[in-house]
Amino acid sequence: MAANQVTVATPGPAGPTGLIYEGAWTLDDVYQVRDLVRFTDNNLYVCNTQHTASNSNTPVLNTEIWSLFINGDDAFQWANKAQFTLIGDSVGNTGYSALHQALQAKNWSELTTDAVRNDTNTADVGYSSKSWAVGGTEVTTTASRGASKEWATTTNGPVDTSEYSSKAWAIGGTGVTTTGSRGAAKEWATTTGGAVDTSEYSAKEYAIGTTATSSKTYATKTDGAVTGTDFSSKAWAVGGTNVTTTASRGAAKEWATTTGGQVDTAEYSAKEWAIGTTVPSGSSKEWSTNAGSAQVASGQGYSAKAYAQDDSNDIGSSKDWAMKTNAIVNSVDGSSKAWAVGGTGVTSTASKGASKEWATTTGAKVDGGSGDYSSKEYAIGTTATSSKTYATKVNGAVTGTDFSSKAWAIGGTNVTTTASRGAAKEWATTTGGYVDTAEYSAKEYAIGTTATSSKTYATKVDGAVTGSDYSSKAWAIGGTGVTDTASRGAAKEWAIEVSGTVDGTSYSAKEYALGTQGSTGGSAKSWAQDADQVNGASTNDRSAKAWAQGASMTGATLGGSAKDWAQTAEDSQVNGSEYSAKHYAAKASASAAGASGASIAMAIALG
Repeated sequence: MAANQVTVATPGPAGPTGLIYEGAWTLDDVYQVRDLVRFTDNNLYVCNTQHTASNSNTPVLNTEIWSLFINGDDAFQWANKAQFTLIGDSVGNTGYSALHQALQAKNWSELTTDAVRNDTNTADVGYSSKSWAVGGTEVTTTASRGASKEWATTTNGPVDTSEYSSKAWAIGGTGVTTTGSRGAAKEWATTTGGAVDTSEYSAKEYAIGTTATSSKTYATKTDGAVTGTDFSSKAWAVGGTNVTTTASRGAAKEWATTTGGQVDTAEYSAKEWAIGTTVPSGSSKEWSTNAGSAQVASGQGYSAKAYAQDDSNDIGSSKDWAMKTNAIVNSVDGSSKAWAVGGTGVTSTASKGASKEWATTTGAKVDGGSGDYSSKEYAIGTTATSSKTYATKVNGAVTGTDFSSKAWAIGGTNVTTTASRGAAKEWATTTGGYVDTAEYSAKEYAIGTTATSSKTYATKVDGAVTGSDYSSKAWAIGGTGVTDTASRGAAKEWAIEVSGTVDGTSYSAKEYALGTQGSTGGSAKSWAQDADQVNGASTNDRSAKAWAQGASMTGATLGGSAKDWAQTAEDSQVNGSEYSAKHYAAKASASAAGASGASIAMAIALG
């Protein structure tokens, strides 16, 4: 079966028959229900009852057999009634015909000789599309109106008595061209030799014209000012009358390249400041390259070159500060080289000394008799107390009670077997005796036999470790002084011992769980499932199983099991005075049967 296809096996009942048009009503014709005819009054009627047509049952005379379907005159009026004529039909509806609506639509589309009228032809309501598009009476040259075409192309005057078309504003027209505060776009772009709107000039005139002060004049004029004290770009760029060698002025080229004198009677050009010789305070070149024998400008200092490499005038040049070692630089301090490797005023001088000397001098102090030693002397020397001595000396203290790293690590004189001392190795590994005359090493405390070791606390089972302290193993699985000892017992014994008490008074978890020793008062297993009296319990104590389903528990002493209270036979007491659920159920059944019989008898008696 195709997708979304539905097959109906048994069609439903047929719907009512539609109307059947039989044409004009005819005498003696047989008409069926829902036949449609046109009578002589031009109206359409529908048949309600099958009959044979006669003069006595025409659609006009018999309204039971026939019903009016469509009033012919109403239809004609709604279709063809003249324009602007109001219709009132047979059922009270009012309005205008299709012909009226069509003619109105035509007026809205193309009427150009007048305004479009309202439905009653009593007032103007607007103008047609064509009038607004190309013009028409009361639109063309009318205030606040004008057609689209007129707004686009009119050039002989205003469109709506006050405003002008796009074309007039674009290329000119009457009322726009050469008119105050107006002018077309083309005129504002290209007009030369005069004003566009009687007062202002076009873009072209302002660009290259001669009537207005143009951009070209501002760009190229060099024979004087453009206006007042305004000069052209070219005059300011390369020079011109009243710009060149003029106070507070000067062209860009002159400010860039003039040498041998001032540009504006007061200041010098960039080139003169760069490489010239007439600037009183010195040019850049002079400040860069002049020799160190004289200052660039009196009292203002030496050139960059002099400060960089002069080594004959002691002016404190970079070279002197870098390399001079035969004297202090500029009577101030030693050079970098002097501070690095030594030189006059630095070497063997109190509170000084070169970096190399502070790094490598051995056998004496760097900065004089009362000063200090070098890094090398402090590292490996023998004059100062060196790092090497603090690292390796093992034949006694380094100073006072300070010993070397090696002595503290593996032992040495006055460290090994010395009270409150001992080397790291000795504290780690010594066995059979004390490290510092009072305490033992980590190894001795771990596995030794002289101190009470961790191993002894872990494994000893032949008695106490010390006093009443026993090993982990003894407390875990048993040992002398723990097994079968009052208030003790090993973890294993407290877990599984079933042959007696663990500590002389109490039993193991296993015994309390499933054991049979009577003195426990009964194990969990006995309290759960013993069939008669619980082993080790009182005379009338029974297990959970016995209280649930025991068979010998009726009577006043025990009171009956759950099973007894449920199933003991009718008329037999469970606890000497009360009966089971089964007894009461049987009694209720008998009572119900009796009540039913009585009801039937009463019904028969009452008829």
